[in-house]
This record gives sequence, C-alpha cells and structure tokens, in this order.
Amino acid sequence: MYKPAPPRPKKTNIVRSRNGCRTCRERKIKCDEKKPACGTCVRLGKPCTRIQPAFEFRTVTIPPPVHPQSSTTSPSVARLPPDGHHEEERHTSTIPSIGCMDLIKSLQHSERDIYYTTYWEDSCLPALHPIFLALSQVADGKAILRNSILALSSCHFSRQQVERKAAGTSHMHMGSFSPSLSHQTRSHLYYSSAIKEITRIDPETVLRDFTIIIGVLTLFTYIESSVGNFQGFRCHVDGMSQLLQSHADKLNDPMNTALVMAWMQIRFVNWWSRAYFSSWEVHRRLPSVPLPRFLEGRPESPQSRRVLVLSILCESHRLHSGHVLGCLGRGAGVDPQADIEHFEQKGELEECLYLLHEQKRRLDEWLARLPPSEWPLSDHGDCLSNDPKEPEDHATPVHFHSHDAALNFAYYALARVMQCDGLLRSLQHRSLYRLYDYEEEESWIRLLLRITNGTDIQTSLARNNYTIGFQGLLLAALLRCQSPALGAAIQSWVQNLANLQPTEEGSFPIYQTLGVIKAINRQKQAGLDVLGVTQPVDDGGGTPKVTAFNSQPIDRLVLHGRSRRTGVPFAECVCLDI
Repeated sequence: MYKPAPPRPKKTNIVRSRNGCRTCRERKIKCDEKKPACGTCVRLGKPCTRIQPAFEFRTVTIPPPVHPQSSTTSPSVARLPPDGHHEEERHTSTIPSIGCMDLIKSLQHSERDIYYTTYWEDSCLPALHPIFLALSQVADGKAILRNSILALSSCHFSRQQVERKAAGTSHMHMGSFSPSLSHQTRSHLYYSSAIKEITRIDPETVLRDFTIIIGVLTLFTYIESSVGNFQGFRCHVDGMSQLLQSHADKLNDPMNTALVMAWMQIRFVNWWSRAYFSSWEVHRRLPSVPLPRFLEGRPESPQSRRVLVLSILCESHRLHSGHVLGCLGRGAGVDPQADIEHFEQKGELEECLYLLHEQKRRLDEWLARLPPSEWPLSDHGDCLSNDPKEPEDHATPVHFHSHDAALNFAYYALARVMQCDGLLRSLQHRSLYRLYDYEEEESWIRLLLRITNGTDIQTSLARNNYTIGFQGLLLAALLRCQSPALGAAIQSWVQNLANLQPTEEGSFPIYQTLGVIKAINRQKQAGLDVLGVTQPVDDGGGTPKVTAFNSQPIDRLVLHGRSRRTGVPFAECVCLDI
C-alpha cells in the first residue's frame, strides 16, 4: 500500500491571515488586525473594513468524461447522428458532445494537445506509413512538427465525427452530412501555426533539421489531400520537389527515403481523385506522376511495395483510359465511317502499347519480389489463373495475412486490368469491337471482387484514409467489364459500404461513387458498354471539402462508350441518382 505523503516543508516563516482588512489586502501587506481599526488604516486615515469569509453554494453539472478510441477497440468509423425525433433530442441535450465547441473551449490548450495526440496514436498512425511513428517521437521538441501532427489528427477526427446538416441548409448533391466544424476549425488553427513557423525557417535550419522539414511538408500534403484542396496540394508538392532537388545528397538517409515514399503515396492518391471526375480534355492530358528513380529498387516493406504498385497502377490507368477516351471521341455523333480517320492513329496505339508493356514488366518484377507473407492464403495458382475454363466465381473470398497485403494485391489485380490491350486494339475498328468479349479483363475483376469480399469492411473504413480505397478500384473495374453479374456485385458491395457509412472511404465520397455506379449499370442494362466517365465542364476538382465529404457538387456526368450491338460510339450526359 502507498504511505501518506510527507508534509511539504515551509519555504518561509510567513503566516498568512484570512482575517485582515481590505486595505491591507489590496496593498499586499500584513495586517496587524487591531480593533476597531488596524495600524495601517489609522495611519492612512482610511476606513478599516474586515473581510469576512463566506460560503456560496452553486449547482454544477459535470459532463461525462470523454475517452478517445483505443487501438484495442474496433476500428473507428464515422458515428452518424440518428434520424427523426432522436435528432431533436440530440440537439436539445444539456450534456455536451465531443464535437461541441463549448467543450473544446473549456479544455486548456495543453489538454487539447494531449487529446489530439492520443487520437493520433490510436487512429491515425495505423493508417499511415510507419515512418510517422518515428517522426512523432521527436515532435515534443519541435513546435512546427507537433502543430503539423495535431493539424492532421484534428482534421482526421473531424471527418470521423459526422454531423447531420440542418434541414434546408444542405445542397442535394453535397450530401446530408458534414465533418465536425469545431474540430476542423481547430485543425485550421494548428495548420496556420505550422505554416507561419515554416515561413520563418532560414537555410541553416533547413540543413540542420532537413528530416523535420520534409516530414512537415509531407504532413501538409496529407492535410490538403484529406480536404480535397488541389491548389494547396500542388503548392506543397512544388515546394517539396524543389527542396528534394536542391538537397539530393540528403536522400541517402533511410528516414528521409521513407518520408519521400509516404509523400509519393499521397501524390498517387491525389492524382486518382483528380482523374475522377474531370472533363474529357483534362482526363486526356493528365500528367504522369513518375516515381523517383532512387525509390524504384527499395521495396523492403509493405508500405514501400504499396507505393511501387500504386505508381504502376496510376500510370497504367493513365495510358489505358486516355487512349480509350481518345478513340471514343469527345462527344456523341461520331461518324461510324470515320473509324480509321477519327480514332487514334496506328502509331499512337503502338506507342501506348509499348508504354503499357513497360508497366507490365515492372508489375511482373513487383510480383516476383513479393514475400510469401503478402500472398493470398489460398493457392497462388488459383488466384493468378486466367484460364477461361475456370468457373466464373467472384463471391468466394480471398484472404490475406493483413489488410495492407490485401489492398496491395487489389492494386495489382486492377493494374492487370488496365494492362489488357485487347480493348485498345478492338476500338480501332467497329467490326473488331463487336467481337470483343472482355474475357481477360473480367478474370482479373473477379479476383479483385474476391479480394474485396475477403476484407473486413470496417477495417477498410478505418485504414484506407490515405490511400485509394476499394470503392475507387471497383468503379474503375466497372468501366472495363460488360458482365451484368460483375456489375451487380460491384454495386452491391459499394451499397453495403454506404449502408454502414455513407460518407467516405479512401478520402473519396461513397454516396457519389454509388450514384455513378448506378448510372453506369443502367446503361449496361440497355446494351451499352460504358468505358469512361467525364464532367461536361471541368471544375478544377471543386472546392475544399471542409463542410462536406465531396468537393464537387456533381449532378450529371457524361458517359462515354460504345453500343454492344452496333459498335457505334456514344457520349451521353446523364443525371446522377444521389
């Protein structure tokens, strides 16, 4: 048992009195407490007013303690406010919720820091590159790094604490829910403090704290990507690129290399977000995001292997989708007799196929270096088989040792879809397209669905915040198949995801993805193959999604494809059911 604490020793021999007069108290001197007037009041000729201790009873309501989610609990998902009369009860309750600004104001600055630091450790770090754990351990002595971490933590927390928008205030295409404004405001304050500090850094500090600086810039890109601020994201990418170029000798450090890996991952995620949904012109000229050469031969960890396979996936997607949209043309009304003249010339097709072959070679090398612990738990040959005689099974789950391994293999499967060249060749001539059956693409899409079915959906919601989520992969896969069964399975999985959490997965709005998938499946049921989706007019990626979960208020999209019966291209603007 613990013994009673020893009495604290007195620092002085002064004995404070609680019965002195008001004049002596204000002058901060000892009162001699003589009656009827003390000596000081007599000397100053002032009335001697005694201070009488008094008790005052008050009624105090103490809010229940708030504990951040522990890493030992189930993965954090957005807690949605209830509907109907329960919603009114939530707003009229006298007990403040975790998202209430009054509670945030009541906390001392240090208490808020501790709260968001705990949330960072429990919920943010599991979804990030492990290098951020090492970076967190040196944050206490670096205010700029600490503020950057707290900015991302509070931003992440705001997107998990979902608030229902008041009736009549929400745009029908911006969703019915919004991130917690109070925590988002706190994120802006931390972020502003870090921005002010980084503008005051001199060249000597950059050399001394190079790892801290690139860590902070990487965190900045994660924050901007989370809220869909493409302009702010590009600003930090340009700054980071210049810094790396001018200090190339620093990149041999393993910690710096890992931070660049984490930075490249969010760049690929942001590229994917910009590709969906942009205009035809923008999609056709989306720039490549090349992986720095010194990172190519460093797949030592699952996170490094993820960055490498993401680079292959995004480049394969860029080449394949850009060529498909070029073949289909910008809009409807393409002359069927002008196949060879209007569509991509043979030389351009051969160049596209050559570049795709290079990505296929990189993917083969990636697979060859994949350790056994990251392969599917089932037979490898069964998962990689493209034999058309195999049963068309897309429902049997494929399991992995970890969620990260499953997601990496899902990227691999979709990259294989984008490297199939049969569709590209068939689009050159209408007669060839009518004979094309998507057999190779659909075999890989079935594998992608099996991987998706083998993952825990709540883990996907909690762990896919800073990478491309399953819903984004399934949307891209839907544009490369004609099987009604696969289309229905994709829509069913995304619908289940929306039923559990209708906000976002992989930093992408679920309800928006679901609306696009429904529109594509309706066209497929009418005998049309949808091969691309674009905006009628590009909006630059929309506005930062601070008060919503989607940056673009999309109510209609242009669906590009060909008739399965005639092979004639079409481009139809359709309204989305969101």
